[in-house]
Order: sequence, then structure tokens, then C-alpha cells
Amino acid sequence: MRCNEEEGGGAAGAVEQSDMTKATPILIWLVIAGLAIIAQGCREDEQNRLLIYDKGTYQGQQDEGLTEEQVDALRQRSAGQKF
Repeated sequence: MRCNEEEGGGAAGAVEQSDMTKATPILIWLVIAGLAIIAQGCREDEQNRLLIYDKGTYQGQQDEGLTEEQVDALRQRSAGQKF
């Protein structure tokens, strides 16, 4: 009887390994997917961006002012567009 019990125990262990070998690739893919999602949030362009918006108010960085040369160039361009 003792030999049969040992063989039965070995077969049960093989079934558990089979279940484990099926679960391992799934676990690996879940870990890879989780790391990819975490890495997406670490992109440089995603850092320090505004998450709460105030409707009707621009909350970005202040634009640089135009030089006098740029203003004159715009005036000349717009003068040709008047009807």
C-alpha cells in the first residue's frame, strides 16, 4: 500500500505543477502590463502638468511678449488684408 500512496502523491504534485505552469505566463504578462502602465505615467511630458482646470481661465505659462520688429511686421501683414 505504501508504494501506491507514494505514486498517488506524485501524481497530485504533477497536477499542481501543471496548474502552476499555466499561471506563470499569465502572471508574467500581468507584471509586464503593470510595468508598462506605470512607465507611461513617468514620461517627461506628463510631469508637472495641470490636472485641475478652471473653466474659462488659461492656467498655462505666460507667453513671451513680442518685440517691436514683430509688431511692425504683423501690422504690415494685416494692412494688406483690409477690405
